[in-house]
Amino acid sequence: MFKLSPSFFVLLPSSLVADAPDLRQKTLKIGSIGRALAIFHVGKVCIYNDDDPHLKNQASEVGVISTLLHYLETPQYLRKLLFPRARELRYAGLLPPLRTPHHPLADEKTRPGDYREAVVMDADKRGSLLELGIRERGFTSEKLSVGQRVTVRLGEGLGEGKRAVELVPRSEVGEYWGYEISRAKTLAEALKVLKTDYMIGTSRHGQNLYEAVQAIRSNNPRSVAVAFGGSYAGLFEICERQGVDAGKLFDVIINTIPNQGTATVRTEEALVATLALLNALIGG
Repeated sequence: MFKLSPSFFVLLPSSLVADAPDLRQKTLKIGSIGRALAIFHVGKVCIYNDDDPHLKNQASEVGVISTLLHYLETPQYLRKLLFPRARELRYAGLLPPLRTPHHPLADEKTRPGDYREAVVMDADKRGSLLELGIRERGFTSEKLSVGQRVTVRLGEGLGEGKRAVELVPRSEVGEYWGYEISRAKTLAEALKVLKTDYMIGTSRHGQNLYEAVQAIRSNNPRSVAVAFGGSYAGLFEICERQGVDAGKLFDVIINTIPNQGTATVRTEEALVATLALLNALIGG
């Protein structure tokens, strides 16, 4: 059976928070979206331009979404090192904690063999010194780039406030280790960027999910992308705007909120409903 995590990806439009009146409301909205991504083990997120006419500055809007999602995904002990003061982060204090495995508390993941996220603080011919979020600094003989974020496995103490660390790929950790973020100029390009086995679109005009489940399962995909429409236009309208056939772009288009009781369903609401259903019906 298809395993939901970690190969579960999401496509979100640049108009994602266009209906929020100010940066404070946009920040709150991104916070709820980030929580949903983490709760349902989303491994990759791609923000695609949906060319919505309501956006006065699409690049600026994408910058807000991307910056806030990056900030939210970054462990708290690394945020000051990786994020300089920026307008987009004015209300970052309103973002909720993710409490994912790579966001440990002060007394968690401190023993040899544990994994942590780290940032390179200094490097020379002898090796590199890393911030680990614990009392000791990490040390590796590898020469890395200052400011680089890496995943490490903790080793034994070396004395003088240092701890041996080994760089590892995120795939080795074995736990949910957050989401990666990318951008794309169009919806079609976003699907190419994510390179998934199965592509699902979401729309109120789509097929009932229960009818599509068997077909999705029979394909036994190792990775699934799920695309969402924007604040003012659904996927069919976005595809028409960008000159592509939605029916050809996706393997299936589903409606995860049939008989909805409201005139519209917000993207963040559709995100939670869809991921919850896919988790129950396809994951596991």
